Amino acid sequence: MTVLDFPRGTTFTIGIEYQRNGVATTLVGATVRFTMKTVEFDSDMDDSTALISIDATDGNSAGVITMVITPDMTAELEPTVGNAPIYYYDIKVEDAAGDIFTLDEGYVRLGASPTNRGPS
Repeated sequence: MTVLDFPRGTTFTIGIEYQRNGVATTLVGATVRFTMKTVEFDSDMDDSTALISIDATDGNSAGVITMVITPDMTAELEPTVGNAPIYYYDIKVEDAAGDIFTLDEGYVRLGASPTNRGPS
């Protein structure tokens, strides 16, 4: 499992270079979804229990897309203590034909930091 490790309340950028069978594949017309929950699996069909849900549609023909977790998305979440996963994520792409592929999955480890105030 992959671990995304970053301090809560900060900007975290995920750069994706989408490939199928080792070949860069277009993301034009595709939706790339990032979902983070407190459980690895649930029966929530619309992801309404997700703590973070991002649908990105601005990928290019070279298969490149950037997803950004903004400070407000994690500022009030409980930081991770030790190495126990408390947040799980996956990234999936639904291509223009409607086929869905998992690009990555794992857990998020949110670090704590003394500064909690955000932009003025």
